[in-house]
Amino acid sequence: MPFLEPQVEQAVIRELRRYPPFSDDDIADVDALAVLFPRDLGDLARFPMLRTLHVVGYGGRDLAALAGHPRLASLSMRFSALADVSAVLTLPTIRRLKLPLNAIEDITALRSGLPKLREVDLTGNPLSEESYRELVPELRQRVRETVTVSGEREWQITRKLHAAGVPFDYFRQGDTYLLCRPGLAFTNTPDAAHAEIGPAELEAVLRRGADEVHKLFTREAS
Repeated sequence: MPFLEPQVEQAVIRELRRYPPFSDDDIADVDALAVLFPRDLGDLARFPMLRTLHVVGYGGRDLAALAGHPRLASLSMRFSALADVSAVLTLPTIRRLKLPLNAIEDITALRSGLPKLREVDLTGNPLSEESYRELVPELRQRVRETVTVSGEREWQITRKLHAAGVPFDYFRQGDTYLLCRPGLAFTNTPDAAHAEIGPAELEAVLRRGADEVHKLFTREAS
């Protein structure tokens, strides 16, 4: 069969536990994939039985490559550049939508439909005021299990970063506050080498200018 995009091919190797070539039947049988640092997800349309998809570090801005997938039930995409979630409305079987640490501002697409949706995670996204204060509470009334977002302060700081032209996400992990660089524009491993910094200090750094925020990662590496 034609070649797969390299990161997708590596995911198939991990899932099938063997190296290519892969037949059409091999691809048709795959129901779960974990794809690391892809720039293109177009090849996923060739996996008709895919039910569970984990993606880390996607460089794209939307989910158009997954539009209309007939069986996808669980989508996890983190440390990515995703901004547009409208294609989710074309996923009739989606139950779990875990999209933390992306670039999502508008979640209007999640306002209706999606009757099977049970879990949503939007932690670390620069959600708009309307999305955070109005649409998230609405989602919590509709979704059967949990809807997770950042705490007020981390959310506000993430919004300030994006408004200043710094597309980084700020989140809390236990008692630790971390700044990450989602997507592939600033690092090849967006799931690693985060900057540990408290809210007050980060806000002070941002007031000094966007360039100062970028320097935080140089500090962490030194």
